Amino acid sequence: MAVVIPDADQLEALLRSAGLNCGASAAHGVLSGCLVADPSLPATRLVKALGERHPGSGYDETAFHQAIEALRLDVLRALNDADLGFEPLLPDAEDLALRTRSLGLWVDGFLGGLGQTPRLGGLKPSVEAAEILRDFAEMARIDPEPEDSEENEEALAELVEYVRVGVMLLADELAPKRPHQPIPLQ
Repeated sequence: MAVVIPDADQLEALLRSAGLNCGASAAHGVLSGCLVADPSLPATRLVKALGERHPGSGYDETAFHQAIEALRLDVLRALNDADLGFEPLLPDAEDLALRTRSLGLWVDGFLGGLGQTPRLGGLKPSVEAAEILRDFAEMARIDPEPEDSEENEEALAELVEYVRVGVMLLADELAPKRPHQPIPLQ
């Protein structure tokens, strides 16, 4: 049976049913940050990185873990894609303010995931990586412009591209010297 990678809406529903307070963009950011820091993390560790769960009615533990495993494998595949296929998970919405806030939440989640991973303790980032991390910290506090405009739409597209490329550069720099195979979901 093929595991289906959830889109933003599906992930949002799974997170809510699991009683997690983070949305889809923030959760994808956390997972991506954890995996950039340590690509060998199993899905069970990633679930813990999302925070304490308080499952509600309709919660399906198996579906939740399968979705996290699918996301884990998708992020790892994208980070190692020769065609640079990594993309932050943002809502597919026309609302520019929503997409802008979601990018800020994604970046904040990414920084949180990166910081939760013990493997980074002794690593000193390059000048470029340190600059990317500083820029990400600024983006985490992004405040959407009140009006939609072509100029604001282009600015958001440029920020998303900067985040996409920045994550891939960080993943390349932080990659372990002797990578481990991803640990499958048990």
